Order: sequence, then C-alpha cells, then structure tokens
Amino acid sequence: MSKRRSPEPISAIEDRLLRASVALGDNLDSVSLPELAAAANIAVGTLYRIAPSKSALAEILDARARTLFERHVFAPFPARLSLQQRFHLMWTRLAEFALQETDIAAYVARKPMGSDSAFIRASAIFARDGAATGELKAFSGEELAAIVWGPLSALLRNHACSVESLKQLEQAAWDGLRRI
Repeated sequence: MSKRRSPEPISAIEDRLLRASVALGDNLDSVSLPELAAAANIAVGTLYRIAPSKSALAEILDARARTLFERHVFAPFPARLSLQQRFHLMWTRLAEFALQETDIAAYVARKPMGSDSAFIRASAIFARDGAATGELKAFSGEELAAIVWGPLSALLRNHACSVESLKQLEQAAWDGLRRI
C-alpha cells in the first residue's frame, strides 16, 4: 500500500499554486516551475506530480480560480426571492468576491467564460425567468452575462473596483436588463 506524502489536500495545494501564480503575474510563460513551487511553498516534485507540464498547470489554475469564483457567487440562494432580490444577491456576492479576492477575481476576469460556465447557465435561467414574468427584456444567457460580467470584468482587470463603483455598476446593470 502506498503512503500519501502530504496530509494537505490537493485542493489546498492548488489554491496556494493559484495564489502564487497570480502574485507572480499569472503568466506561466514568464515563471519557471521551480520558482512557482518556491512561491507556493511546496516541493518541486509535488508540483510536477500535480501538473506534469505548464499547460496542465494552466488548466488546473483556471479550473481552481473558476471553482473559487463559482463557489462564492453561486452558493445556494434563499427560496422565493423576487427577480430584483435575486439579482441584488448575486451582484452582492460578485462584489464581495471582487473586493475580498481582488487578484483571483482579476485573474478570472482575464479568462474567457465558456458557454458551459456556471455564470452563463445561471444567467440563462435568470433571463428566462425575467422574460416569463415580463420584468426583463428578452436576453439569452450569454447576452445577460455579457451585460453583467463585461463591465465588472473591465473594472477587475484594471483593479478599479471600489464599493462605490460596484454600487453604481449594479444599478446600471439592473436598469439595462429591466423592461421599463
């Protein structure tokens, strides 16, 4: 029976690698794997066991960042919220993530969001519900996600998020979605 070398869960090691990568500029082409391992305070061998190449590591880091984002933003919603209350809760969670995890939020903002992402799937449900009640203009999930995520991701990429800018952007996004 093989003995596990580290009591630390892989997810915790991946989190440290993500944070180290972001701190080093998150461009893996400009960082050596030993340098990244040192910044994450893990052994180089551990890094190579987790990701045998930079491309494999990039996939792991992208998935880990997206998991942290989705876990925070899409935690269960209370039942029976109005559409506007659901939007406000989702926006509040986006804003909290942006302010609490500034570097990881900016990292997520620099990556393309696939049509199978939780954000686009949730946007599609929200758009469908809004169209059914007549509260929102008719949007696809991708269109609604672009209206909400596009401006927010621009703030994140430019490290320009503040509580006030996020409040203003929430109101602008909600106004842009509503059928007035």
